[in-house]
Amino acid sequence: MACELLACCRFFEDNMKNMPEAENYIKNKLCFGIYTSCNRYKIFKGHGGENIHFNFDPDSEEVKKIVQCMRQKQLNLNCEKD
Repeated sequence: MACELLACCRFFEDNMKNMPEAENYIKNKLCFGIYTSCNRYKIFKGHGGENIHFNFDPDSEEVKKIVQCMRQKQLNLNCEKD
């Protein structure tokens, strides 16, 4: 099972653009494996997704994109259940 944040996570785009081998290794190890040990996942789950209370500027484009992506993903999941 893959991490539910994979489609929205910007870690690889922001940090590993020129490191495809490292990106594949991390994705296989964390995103498609033990994603519950990933810090981004822990933060998201520990703070209810949108209610993150630390150094994120809620008005930043990155945070807005992540929240929008997760809302859309949740809507899609709800539609699949109906």
